[in-house]
Amino acid sequence: MLFSPWLMLSSLLYSLQLSTGSFPKPLTEEEERHYLALSAQGDVEARNILVERNLRLVAHIMKNG
Repeated sequence: MLFSPWLMLSSLLYSLQLSTGSFPKPLTEEEERHYLALSAQGDVEARNILVERNLRLVAHIMKNG
């Protein structure tokens, strides 16, 4: 079961790197606070922005696990 989420995430990371050439630019502290507040209120788009803009961290954690 653990293999499936890893496979999906690695596919997402790979496709993002191919389409953009690099990871999305990280959020500033102010932007992150803004999107965290919106996400806490149930804003799905804000949650998605947080996930997408933190993919560099996710990739680092996956690599060094």
